[in-house]
Amino acid sequence: MAGNRNLKLVSYKNEQEWKRGITSQIISALKEDERISDFQTLVVPGGTTPGPIFDDLSSSELNWSKVIVVPSDERCVPLDTPRSNYFLIKQTLIKNRAVDAQTISLYDENEEFFDLQETNKRINSVLPVSVCVLGMGEDLHTASLFPDSPELATAVAPDAPNAIKVSVPTQPEDRITLTLKVLMEARRIHVIFKGRAKKQKLMENYKVLEPRKAPILNFASKATFHYVE
Repeated sequence: MAGNRNLKLVSYKNEQEWKRGITSQIISALKEDERISDFQTLVVPGGTTPGPIFDDLSSSELNWSKVIVVPSDERCVPLDTPRSNYFLIKQTLIKNRAVDAQTISLYDENEEFFDLQETNKRINSVLPVSVCVLGMGEDLHTASLFPDSPELATAVAPDAPNAIKVSVPTQPEDRITLTLKVLMEARRIHVIFKGRAKKQKLMENYKVLEPRKAPILNFASKATFHYVE
């Protein structure tokens, strides 16, 4: 694998190397944090990209009873449907040894009146995040920080709450997202993505550094970006 001189971009030869490299860094970070904290909060994305990483991670010899898994964002859909990130994470990560991990959902469709304040309290109780794993869309969104979201400015504001509800004109459902403040305060941040087109778009936008148009660039100074073609 090779590093990029400007962005902390690590390119891998193949998916196996990509998966092993990311998984080993997550495991090492969680073990390191176990020495200084009573719990370790792991923020992860939904979607299909992290699936192979989660498969390996779920079998790792961590003290999973101390790990709290939180989605980076959630669609406002029933939690037992495949469009729910919480559902995907439960299916792909919360198994094998990781079945002992605790989980926090950002959304609950079963509550008569969904209370985002309660969600913010739950998130606040498990901060700071030990390891934050983020995906990256072709429009360079991450979590539910979308460039076309009317709430983007609120989500990236320094005084934002831990989680907010956002609307995205290009998406069918409203979403709950962790805000930039929470994600950036994570002890370690890893951005995972695949595909030459995404890499090209990332590098093109990195040159002009406009986080409003490419929200993933908010993490350029701190995150390690992991790429495989």
